[in-house]
Amino acid sequence: MNEQSRLKNTQNTASCSSHKTFILTIRVYYEDTDAGGVVYHSTYINFFERARTELMRQIGYELDELAEEERILFVVRKLSCEYKQAAKFNDELFVSAEIIEAGKTRIEFEQKVMKAAPPDHRKDEACITLAISHVTVVCV
Repeated sequence: MNEQSRLKNTQNTASCSSHKTFILTIRVYYEDTDAGGVVYHSTYINFFERARTELMRQIGYELDELAEEERILFVVRKLSCEYKQAAKFNDELFVSAEIIEAGKTRIEFEQKVMKAAPPDHRKDEACITLAISHVTVVCV
């Protein structure tokens, strides 16, 4: 990746997030798509899981260590997903994870899958939201 591409990627990632939102960059591979090159609907759930895991790692919680040392596991209790637009093979996606609410035994997340808006897109939108999810995980 050349310096110009690296700078463009940093700008896209920054413009797709707020200061409290974690962003994971993911490239769409053939394995993520159907025969037409469109990301299969359940693959978005995998992308959301990866972003939540990396957010937890970033704030100091290694999930395997919590399970082994503290006997704490997180399981998904509730998940909703609204699909707005398809992601396709080779798209560079930005998957967000933001903690909306945290209690003693549960965490609620809002998550999005986004991609950079094309140059001819509305000037006030740096990213296009492809899917939005609300996920509740609980400790067991």
